[in-house]
Amino acid sequence: MSPTSADEPPKEQSQQQRQSVRERTFLPARIKFGDGVLSTQCTVTQLSAVGARLNISASVSMPDRFDIEIPQRGVSNRARLVWRKDDQAGIEFDAPGGAAPEAGDLQARIRELEATNAKLRAQISELLVQVKRLTED
Repeated sequence: MSPTSADEPPKEQSQQQRQSVRERTFLPARIKFGDGVLSTQCTVTQLSAVGARLNISASVSMPDRFDIEIPQRGVSNRARLVWRKDDQAGIEFDAPGGAAPEAGDLQARIRELEATNAKLRAQISELLVQVKRLTED
């Protein structure tokens, strides 16, 4: 079924028939298309390992394929529009559950987090010194 001809969500299936368990959410997300030149905010209202239901303004035109990022879940996937009705859209991820990050990407992320951690520890130490100074009589 093509996204342009599907103007209503598919009939609800029982939990046993679904490919993956759906989780109700209220997560901010961003879809990007046009080689990342165009992007818009949306809200993920249901999320599973294979897809999501989005709340996105009906005035926003969506292509058949696009990238989606859900920062709070660490999701960054290519997706396909399955259906659209008013301000709701159903999407399917090209790589269900998200593609595994490269080992180099993980090492870079670990270094980034360690640097952030060191900065936060330094800030805490500085704040403790200031508190000690303020509380001394």
